[in-house]
Amino acid sequence: MSDARFEGRVALITGGGRGIGRAVAAELAAGGAALVVNDLDASRLAATCDELRTLGVSVTAVPGDVMDPACVASMVDTAVREHGRVDLLLNNVGGSPGIPFAEFLATPMEVFRKIVELNFVTQASVLHAVLGGMVERRYGRVVCVSSISAVLGQEAGSAYAAGKAALHGLVTSVAKEVGRFGVNVNLVVLGNPPHPSRTEARQEYLNRLSHLDRVGRFEEFGKAIAFLLSDDASYISGATLAIDGGLLVPRLNE
Repeated sequence: MSDARFEGRVALITGGGRGIGRAVAAELAAGGAALVVNDLDASRLAATCDELRTLGVSVTAVPGDVMDPACVASMVDTAVREHGRVDLLLNNVGGSPGIPFAEFLATPMEVFRKIVELNFVTQASVLHAVLGGMVERRYGRVVCVSSISAVLGQEAGSAYAAGKAALHGLVTSVAKEVGRFGVNVNLVVLGNPPHPSRTEARQEYLNRLSHLDRVGRFEEFGKAIAFLLSDDASYISGATLAIDGGLLVPRLNE
């Protein structure tokens, strides 16, 4: 049953084929939003969109690599052609697929630039593509996805941490520029989501750092992000919400 929070809204979701993007898509669909969903993996995206359609909403799949400007244009053009606009944006792209993390001095600069581009420039590109329409219509809700690595740093992952950290400056600056037009732009900093390649020892270490002593569930991240995309968060903009089980809060007695 729809809770109608997002009835009549059109959402664009990048990285929506699995994990946190998929969880947010499910929350928005349950609230009645029409979805345009992107993912790099076309078959995974198709399966996710089939599942989302069972919730009774319009779901359009746009597979592709958002590092390609043509893919970004295709996503936005599809949303405008089918629904006339984009109201909500989940900017959920990042990582270093196919590129092993290495210490800074061991990372060639062309690799460093590629990782920063994936984690920062691609999100800026998608935001730039939808923001003008939001300003023109005087309504928009945007959430960009970052990581606790942006705050704490990441040994053998400086390019990833740097790209994610740059999102803070982007979000706070753009929020100041477009708030008067009814567009809210926020950042989420994620910590300890499920990760298939994480070793058991690494997972146990992260759980100990978390004040909740466990890994986060995708639906928990999804619900928090959906809140920021809803009108329940209409007076929140330029903010950073940590969804991390308390990882960023130090345990000073240990």
